[in-house]
Amino acid sequence: MFQRKREVVIVGCGPLARETARDLAPGARVLGAFSIDKEPIRLDVGLRILGRVESLEAFLEANPVDEVYLAASLRDHHLVLQQVVALCERLGMPFAVPAHAFRLGRALPRDSRLVADGYLHYRVTQNRPIGDAMKRACDVALSGIGLALLSPLFAAVAAGVKLTSKGPVFFKQVRVGLRGRLFEMYKFRSMVVDAERQLETLKTSNEQTGPVFKMKRDPRVTSIGRVIRKFSIDELPQLLNVLKGDMSIVGPRPPVPSEVARYAPWQRRRLSVRPGLTCFWQVQGRNEIGFDEWMLLDLQYVDQWSFAKDLELIGRTVPVVVTGRGAS
Repeated sequence: MFQRKREVVIVGCGPLARETARDLAPGARVLGAFSIDKEPIRLDVGLRILGRVESLEAFLEANPVDEVYLAASLRDHHLVLQQVVALCERLGMPFAVPAHAFRLGRALPRDSRLVADGYLHYRVTQNRPIGDAMKRACDVALSGIGLALLSPLFAAVAAGVKLTSKGPVFFKQVRVGLRGRLFEMYKFRSMVVDAERQLETLKTSNEQTGPVFKMKRDPRVTSIGRVIRKFSIDELPQLLNVLKGDMSIVGPRPPVPSEVARYAPWQRRRLSVRPGLTCFWQVQGRNEIGFDEWMLLDLQYVDQWSFAKDLELIGRTVPVVVTGRGAS
């Protein structure tokens, strides 16, 4: 299977930045570098200059980036680099700092695997390679089994959608995934075909705080749509997104780009994990919860993740879906 190259940016435009870009090139796509005040820009670095370091935050908010490399002198630019570290922590962005403060001759690191590219790597989520592998294996198994077992229900819902309203069976919408990367999310269509065009006229009736739109008696919802939305049946095609790797069974719900554009910086940290079908928001009230509380619940999941917690949330989701609690 094709493996997407990591997309990274570099802070610094000097010799270290040049060597870092050269070393990363085989396995990563270096988007460019950000210059630091008073650091001379080497004309031979061969890097695309994306702007000054002050514009890094805006770039990270507008573009999917997998990691930020701090490739400048810690001695000369300590304050600026500390601010970059704080920014990455606030946004939930992985970052890397030079592993060696000194030039080494014979000395070797005790565990070279930790500094294979000469950098120490940091992330705001727990370092859990075994847990991540277990989570992905669970995602593939549950989504594959679910798609097979639910195929009769898929056929029945598809027929119901087609017979009760004009338009396609499935609704595809661009959503924001891990670290801001866009993907196409699938749902059974529960609204009229021009629902997104009608949204502009309904915004004054929004019943949710923050940048999201929620309305209990949304006039765009079809007759069968009310039923499949109440019991979250419209979300089942997202098992395909889970199987593809765009989503996970458990994780914060994937937002639309227009919502993310209005996030406060601290809210963007919820994008540091793969989005999912269910999370704390689904089992603790869904549309009865205000936006800021919703974001805090998602960050609670980011900070407290464990495989056992995922299994617990899956178990708690079942009765919520069966009863339709908190849905609209």
